[in-house]
Amino acid sequence: MLQGILVKKVLDLVLKQIFKQFDLNKINKYVEEDNELDVQMKQAYKLIDKQGKTIESNEKEIAILKKEIKKLKKEK
Repeated sequence: MLQGILVKKVLDLVLKQIFKQFDLNKINKYVEEDNELDVQMKQAYKLIDKQGKTIESNEKEIAILKKEIKKLKKEK
């Protein structure tokens, strides 16, 4: 248990030093933080999801209307 914690701390320090020495902070920031394209893709997924729900709702309404039309035709 203690060895695991010690190894984790040592690795964290080594990685921090490597990032500092080779100026990898910008690359790390680019990889870990959302950039412009990530934001656009999230918005696109939200829009697609919303449109899918609208289509499902419209299909349900169409089915109900078709059913009502059949009933009205039978009554004639």
